[in-house]
This record gives sequence, C-alpha cells and structure tokens, in this order.
Amino acid sequence: MEEFLRRLTRLEAGILDVLPRARAEHVRRIVEDVGRPYKSLSEDVAEAIGMRRPGHS
Repeated sequence: MEEFLRRLTRLEAGILDVLPRARAEHVRRIVEDVGRPYKSLSEDVAEAIGMRRPGHS
C-alpha cells in the first residue's frame, strides 16, 4: 500500500507540475489514454484537468 500511495503522489505531482505548460484537456486525454479513471486521482487533480465524476455531466 505504501508503494501505491507513493506512486499516486508522484503521478499527481507530475500532473500538477505540467499543467501550467500544457492545456488541461491534453493532460486529461493522456491520463484517460493510459487508463486512469476519475476515481484513481484525488478530486482536486481530476477536476483540474477537466475530468468529470462518473454520473455527472
């Protein structure tokens, strides 16, 4: 579990690091293309890249 949390933290830090230099929709597409669903990210990060919570439009 510790390894999973460390990797998740690194993923989110990387996403937040690249956002000022990339369009959020491009980052969202990359995250979705590699199979990371909304629930695999913190709500703040998912919303920052424009992912929508399942069941909400």
